[in-house]
Amino acid sequence: MQFPFFNQKNKLTRKERVSRFQQVMELAHDIVNIDPVGLQTLTRLVAAPLQAKVVTSAAYATPHNARRADSFSSLFFQGSLPVTPDGKRADKISGRRPDRCFKLRIGTDPVLATPWHRGRLANALATIGFGKRQGAWVEDDNHRVSLLLPIGLGIVLGGNHSMAAGIADGEGFVTSTDVQDLSPLYPHVRYDGLSFLRTHDGARLSQPEDEEPGMLFEIGRLMTEHGVNTGIEWIDPDIVPEPSLSGGDIYYKVLINGHDAGVALTPSGAALELRRAGLQEGTVQWNQALHGESTLFRYNRHGDKETIELRWSMRRRVVNDLGFVYGAMPWVAADDD
Repeated sequence: MQFPFFNQKNKLTRKERVSRFQQVMELAHDIVNIDPVGLQTLTRLVAAPLQAKVVTSAAYATPHNARRADSFSSLFFQGSLPVTPDGKRADKISGRRPDRCFKLRIGTDPVLATPWHRGRLANALATIGFGKRQGAWVEDDNHRVSLLLPIGLGIVLGGNHSMAAGIADGEGFVTSTDVQDLSPLYPHVRYDGLSFLRTHDGARLSQPEDEEPGMLFEIGRLMTEHGVNTGIEWIDPDIVPEPSLSGGDIYYKVLINGHDAGVALTPSGAALELRRAGLQEGTVQWNQALHGESTLFRYNRHGDKETIELRWSMRRRVVNDLGFVYGAMPWVAADDD
């Protein structure tokens, strides 16, 4: 028996889904025309509804019936499927990268935690976080995250319930334990707004439940084409990080040809200039430039070549009452503002 009403409704739903995909991709191309680096932010915008759906699933569903989004296959298509004319599997093409340590900001970067046990989720929400029994959220050995490049999507493989608490409170950082690069898949797979399709013969690989993974996949294609990296800081596991400092605002003095320009860059402005210079966040060259150990070059308005140095510094805190000054801060340099 045919049900024309339901068939018509299904066609309308499919049409709306394709339309949303087209609108997102038009926005992506608009961003590229202004500055392709903005695609980093678009991925966070598009991933936000997906993150909300998976992280709240255990709260909305009956016990043990929460949805899962804890692998590439559950979000996109089965990694074991052949995608090339000679039968190579998707998971063999998009291999793991050796530089696997990236620092994701839980409150900003799209991290998909899929809590599945109602009791564990209740305990995590009740006890983990600033001002709660277990204190502020901190990373531990139980937290395992697979990072998908270039889109910067983190899939939680371990510690889903505590990660859900961190996401809800926007607290902390987590280091990826695995990195998968999707870029090699782009010549062989595309998303058309409804399904993932094999490029060489048009075969459908999957029609995912959620539309956001397909959107993210195609935004990632643009990021690859325009050389935009994920925007997430890479960490050298062999370097012990310096202790974080508090008490003032970080800024970078600008030296032109060795002379203080009398102005300063914010951390955001410094990062923008280093990206323009072709440096990648967290690399040795990136850190050397931020610490004045290497120089950048530019041509001024007269066409003369100039050397640019950035010097890390910290603006002193201003208080209204001497009673708030408890003692000397040895890490404040004498020439800090």
